[in-house]
Amino acid sequence: MAHFTARDGARLYYRDEGAGPAVLCLPGLTRTGADFDYMAEHLPGVRLILPDYRGRGRSAWTGAATYTVPQEAQDALALLDHLGLTRVPVIGTSRGGLIGMFLAATAISTRRPRG
Repeated sequence: MAHFTARDGARLYYRDEGAGPAVLCLPGLTRTGADFDYMAEHLPGVRLILPDYRGRGRSAWTGAATYTVPQEAQDALALLDHLGLTRVPVIGTSRGGLIGMFLAATAISTRRPRG
């Protein structure tokens, strides 16, 4: 099982499956990265990054006050940093779509590409 540590110390679970260009898959509010399992077989040649949000699936419970779109977007950026990825397309369902839009609106101004 793969975990990484978020900036606030939370231990968060993710799966990194497949090979090829990476795609970050963000599930809905009470869901997990497993929601995208059905899709994997239809995307040969793609690397899927499948996180479980705080308090869901195999990720640590960090309290309701930390379950916000901005925090979960920061967690997604921390996961991408952990994996050494600077740019990825995002597939999001429901809340995952909101987090993806938040990332698109804010991450460009807060991240610098690695050299």
